Amino acid sequence: MAKEWAKGFYNSALWQQERAYILKRDRYICTEPGCFRRATEVHHIIELTPNNINDPKIALNEKNLRSLCSDCHKRITQEEHGKEGKPDIERSLSFDDDGNPIETPPPNGRSEGVSADRTHSST
Repeated sequence: MAKEWAKGFYNSALWQQERAYILKRDRYICTEPGCFRRATEVHHIIELTPNNINDPKIALNEKNLRSLCSDCHKRITQEEHGKEGKPDIERSLSFDDDGNPIETPPPNGRSEGVSADRTHSST
């Protein structure tokens, strides 16, 4: 369920268009390795926050979005947020000139990685 501060974004035409594009791009198949179920949800790799929701480089960047089935989306979100519903690791992210996420490793030096190896041609 979308957080109250994000409902306007998720109801916007821009998000609906991008969401439809991502599902089509991924052929409606969950992109989680080993899962081949039908994708019905689009996940932000870099989580949306009240501070970045208006940044299209994060909120609408196709390299920051992936299609997932409902079960994988729930599991991934729970893993990212831990039991308290908050991110386990704070990290600082930015984007290179091509729009690819660049991750600054968390303080413990362990990188979780950001998958952003998909490309498509604009129409």
